[in-house]
Amino acid sequence: MLRDSASSASHRLSLRPVLRALFLALLPALPPGAGSATAAQSSACIVTSDYSTGSFSVGNLDTRAISKDLAGVWSDAALRWYNGKVYVVNRAGQDNIQVLDPAQNYATVLQFSTGSGSNPQDIAFVSPTRAYVSLYDKQALLVCDPSTGATLDTISLAPFADADHLPEMAHLALIGNHLFVAVQRLDRLNGYVPTAYSLVVVIDTNTDQVIDIDPGTGGVQGITLAAKNPVTTFSYVPSDGRLLIGCAGRFLQNDGGIAAIDVNTLTSLGLISTEAQLGGDIGDFEWYSPTHSYAIISDTNFDASLVSFNPVTGAKLGTVRSPGGFSLPDCAINDRGELYVADNGFTSAGLYVYQAGSDALLAGPLDTGLPPNQIAFDQARDDVADVPRAASQLALAAPWPNPSRGAVTFDLRLPERAPVRVEAFDLAGRKVATIADGVSPAGDSSLHWNATDSGGRRLDPGVYLIRARIGRASFAKRVVLIR
Repeated sequence: MLRDSASSASHRLSLRPVLRALFLALLPALPPGAGSATAAQSSACIVTSDYSTGSFSVGNLDTRAISKDLAGVWSDAALRWYNGKVYVVNRAGQDNIQVLDPAQNYATVLQFSTGSGSNPQDIAFVSPTRAYVSLYDKQALLVCDPSTGATLDTISLAPFADADHLPEMAHLALIGNHLFVAVQRLDRLNGYVPTAYSLVVVIDTNTDQVIDIDPGTGGVQGITLAAKNPVTTFSYVPSDGRLLIGCAGRFLQNDGGIAAIDVNTLTSLGLISTEAQLGGDIGDFEWYSPTHSYAIISDTNFDASLVSFNPVTGAKLGTVRSPGGFSLPDCAINDRGELYVADNGFTSAGLYVYQAGSDALLAGPLDTGLPPNQIAFDQARDDVADVPRAASQLALAAPWPNPSRGAVTFDLRLPERAPVRVEAFDLAGRKVATIADGVSPAGDSSLHWNATDSGGRRLDPGVYLIRARIGRASFAKRVVLIR
């Protein structure tokens, strides 16, 4: 049975980063597909472009043969794979989502508008009939049915805009029931330079409400990133619940880095590496292991390089590829531990394949017809897209009363019997109490917390995060304690 309980929470804030670093350093650097009998992925999906014409090609991961020009796409496009189909995000100038079906030789089976002048950037899927699309040139996030293209709703992010009245929403990540939206906040009136700060906005996909990260502050707050101008896709590290994103800051200035946030406490964890350490502006980032990952950077001459680095220390390990020119738009790692790199330079265009971890060149250049611009694989790795989402019948209700001067109650609903662990954290990420730990029966129940720490001491006034792990799902709520 589920029981209210208390447990030791003796972590010291000053030791927490050190312990994390030691833990990560001791983890084995295994390729993403290690431990499985066979790799799930079989194809690399590729957008090719000369910036006036776009095409779609597919590479066979076994033979490395490239099937060129299977479909026409926009010259500025991004790829996402979901539920057996390829979703092409055709960005500024086209403003639509194009759906390709591999079962029909990648024929276009659906194409729907995201709105004139919307400039879509990314798409994240809750289910085959519900998805979110970030719109760079609009104030609202689009909610749509990706099976029909129908608009279901919009979610305003206008409160997070800067003086140009646009938040510049970019990449998305869906983890559990939380949608993470990178918000660049660039000043369009002055050359798209970063403003005072950039954010990650978090949305509860059960309610489509923006989560207020800091209820004690006026308005609705997002997670302020440790660097500005997030430009890369998100990378999720499930072993310790970190979500990573590369931030370019101001171009030609080493003021960016790879920012980390804690998906459980919804707090910033600072930078795991800086542009000064890596050697230039960040253009792309790919997580591989706790001691060996990759970034594409460009120096003050706009010469791009693929570098490897240690995510624990942030230190650059070496330069994997440096073809000269602004010629490396994307890289991606498949579940075989192979790093695919797109090179669209004039003299060396094609795909290059490296062994992730050792940085050894395995193949390339692979001719893709038009130069390659973006890569996605035909199954999700064990990262953002594979994180389980809780069923709508499973929920942790908002705490009440909130704010509270004493005890707080949380209503819990389970569709079936499941293990439940509920803990309280302060905004520094320190666990202050275990509220419940056990197995709960199906149905409705209530949890009570007397707002004390694990030693029975009354907690100071402030904002606390309540995190519930229910089976493999995770929920987070906030409560404000007052005198």
